[in-house]
Amino acid sequence: MKLARAYQIPRSKLLGREPREVTVFEYDDADRLVRAITVREPEWLEEDRDWALADLDDQASRCPNGCGMPLEDTTHPDNEGAYVADEPPRCHACAAVTAKKKAVGDPTDLIFTVRKVR
Repeated sequence: MKLARAYQIPRSKLLGREPREVTVFEYDDADRLVRAITVREPEWLEEDRDWALADLDDQASRCPNGCGMPLEDTTHPDNEGAYVADEPPRCHACAAVTAKKKAVGDPTDLIFTVRKVR
């Protein structure tokens, strides 16, 4: 569901479903085409909507401050002191960009890039 959310497409489409399309042609007595009516299945099935609503409920039930864990667990009084934060890893590429920004005064009109040299 995370991928479907990122691309804003129905889950069923991500799984390979393409809506069916049927065209019915109507002819008059002289066998001339009078009209063509095309009927297409909906892009979002009821099942897709159910998945999307469940995903929204799941997202709403998680901590919005960064950890993303279920609030039902993280806010329960029995869990006070039950969590330990891991040491954050350092991105050495970002560290090089940060150092370069400090060295040039961090002007807003420069675009900083980084490359690996060894």
